[in-house]
Amino acid sequence: MLTKTIAAMAVAVATLGVVTGCSSHQQDTAVRSADDPDLLAGCGPLPDQVIATTLQVPSVHQQSAPTICNWIGDYPSGGTVGLTYAWLRNDNLMTETKVAGDFGYQIERVVIKHFAGMYVRDPNDPGSCAVTISDTGIVTWWVHNRSHTAQPDPCAAAMSLMQATLAIDGV
Repeated sequence: MLTKTIAAMAVAVATLGVVTGCSSHQQDTAVRSADDPDLLAGCGPLPDQVIATTLQVPSVHQQSAPTICNWIGDYPSGGTVGLTYAWLRNDNLMTETKVAGDFGYQIERVVIKHFAGMYVRDPNDPGSCAVTISDTGIVTWWVHNRSHTAQPDPCAAAMSLMQATLAIDGV
């Protein structure tokens, strides 16, 4: 239910009046410095190849470049994975928890390094999972196996992408 997730994030963005941009193509070269105050802006600090390697797919292809960015990749053994990244500077974990609850998602609170966060799962789709943390705003990675199967584990992939993001963020 990636569409529901994107809709939920869009509602939060519209409600808070967040206006941030994302370049039309993410550079696959050098990673931005952790000192950059906009490190998490746009489509995030992870180059496409890092995302693909984390998911164990040959490559990913960015599908959109708004405040909420999407990629798609094909697993070597078959199947497609959809990815969503969002950094919403003016959002907070309480708002995201409410939005997720309103959509009927299951929430499991976590602490990643020293950041409060949560797993968000769609109870109707075992192939879909997000990790959201409270950093300078809200950072979310949502992984959706389009086959709706729980393998490869979408929560493990979302957590790996979040940990890679936090590693670049200087944490």
